[in-house]
Amino acid sequence: MDLDIWMVNKLINAQASDGGKSRIPALVHRTGDIERKAITNGEKGKALAKSFFPTKLPATMREEEVEYTPCCMAEHITREHIRRQLRRLKPYKAPGLDGIPNIILSKCADLLTDRLLQIYMAIFKRKLHYNPWKHFTTVILHKPGKPRYNIPKAYRPIALLNTMWKVLTGIIAEHLTFYTEKYCLLPDNHFRGRPG
Repeated sequence: MDLDIWMVNKLINAQASDGGKSRIPALVHRTGDIERKAITNGEKGKALAKSFFPTKLPATMREEEVEYTPCCMAEHITREHIRRQLRRLKPYKAPGLDGIPNIILSKCADLLTDRLLQIYMAIFKRKLHYNPWKHFTTVILHKPGKPRYNIPKAYRPIALLNTMWKVLTGIIAEHLTFYTEKYCLLPDNHFRGRPG
C-alpha cells in the first residue's frame, strides 16, 4: 500500500476541533505599542479577528444625504434565474451551517426550482432576510508561500455561507451586474469584476 493512503485516512479521521493539538502556532501580534503572544485558542482567535476586521476610524466628514431616482425597478426572480444559478454552483465547495452540499442542489435542480422560487419570491416581496441565513462559519487558512506563520497577517478568512443564501445572492448579483452595465453606472476605465 502507498503511504499517501494512510495519510489521507489520518486526515479524514482527525477530529474537527483541535483535539488538544496546536494547528496554528503561537501568534505574535501588537496591541498598541506592546508586542503580545497569543498561545491559547481564544487568544489566537482574538488576534486573528483583530487582523481580519480592524476597527474603523470614525468618519471626519459627514456625507450629504442625496435622494436619487431609481433607474429601474428590481427584476422578479424566475425559474430560469434559479436554474441558471444552480448550474453555476461549484459542486464540491464546502457547505455552510446548513450542511447542504452544492452538488445536491445542482443534481436536484428540477425538484427544487419551484420550491426555491416560492421561498425567494416571499423574501424578495417582503424585503426580509431569513434569520438562520445570517449565520456562517469562518474558516482560517494560511496564505501559501509566507516565510513565517506566527503572525496573524499570514492567514486569511473564508466564510462558509448557507447554500440557499448563496443561490439567492448569486441571482441578485446577476441582476445588479446587468443593470450596472445597461445604465453605464461604472466609469469607462473600471475593468475588474465586469463581464467580458
